[in-house]
Parts: sequence; C-alpha cells; structure tokens
Amino acid sequence: MKKRTVLLIATGVLTAAICLIMNMVYIPQIESAAQGLRCFDMRFGYSVEEAREFLNALTQEGRNTYLTRQLPLDCVYPLVYASFFALLFKALYGKKTALVFLPLLLAVADYVENVSVLLMLRHNPVYLNDIQVTIASYATIIKTAMMYLCFILILILLIMYLVRRNKKAKR
Repeated sequence: MKKRTVLLIATGVLTAAICLIMNMVYIPQIESAAQGLRCFDMRFGYSVEEAREFLNALTQEGRNTYLTRQLPLDCVYPLVYASFFALLFKALYGKKTALVFLPLLLAVADYVENVSVLLMLRHNPVYLNDIQVTIASYATIIKTAMMYLCFILILILLIMYLVRRNKKAKR
C-alpha cells in the first residue's frame, strides 16, 4: 500500500474518531450543562444576546468541559480533517488542484472560532464584547459553510472518480 494511501486512511480514521468523541461525548455534556442550549460550535451564527444567554446558562462544570476537553480536542481536529480533506481531494481528483487549499482555509476559520470561543468562555458574560462575538459568529458561519462545501465537493469528486474508473474498466 502506498504511503499516501496509508496517510489518507489514518487521517480519515482520526478525523472520524475525533468527530465522534466531540459530537457524542463533549458537546452533549456541554449542552446539557447549558440547559439544552446549543454550544457555539453547533450554531450557524449567533448574536451577542444569544452568546450571553448560553454563557449565563452554562454551569461551571460545563465551562470546564468546554475549556479543558472540547476546545483542546477541537484544536487538533482542524489540522487532522484539513489534512484528510486535502489528501482526499488529491486522491479523487488525481491531478494537482487548488482544491487542497479549501480545507486549509476551513481550518483557519475553525481556529479563529476556537480562539474566539476560548476568549468568550474566559470572561464574564456581562463583559462580552460585541466585536468579539461577531468575529466568533462569522467564523462559525464561514467554518460551517466551508465544511458543507468540502462535503459537496468530495461527493462530486467521488462520483467523477467512480465514473472514470468505470470507463477504464469497460475498455
């Protein structure tokens, strides 16, 4: 098996594992500790009032889970999924493609979101800065939109790859 294939599989498995841990363990714990309110990562944008509402509802235990478990794991996650998506784009497209930069931009948006959420979690909700919340919200929106774009492109490239492969098999 080629080194690139092994790396693709390894980053894919690691991406899935981290995603499962965050979405099945930490995010439910955080949302439960916030009286069922969706955490920042799971929203498609939010206002200053919504950020305050979430932070006011979040228990200290929930805040600790967010700060010491979710965010540290979410700092590794963008690097892993960006690597996986870039390798997958390259493998499915088969040529040099600028598409490999899309996952990198996605990861940057995710890191901006993570730093912004960290700053919001470390401050009293009363002192939330409108600009800080706006940056966090836009980073979340951009991250989410780019993630969907990556998934759509992967599906399109997968279909194209399978069609090419099917044509070659028929020759």
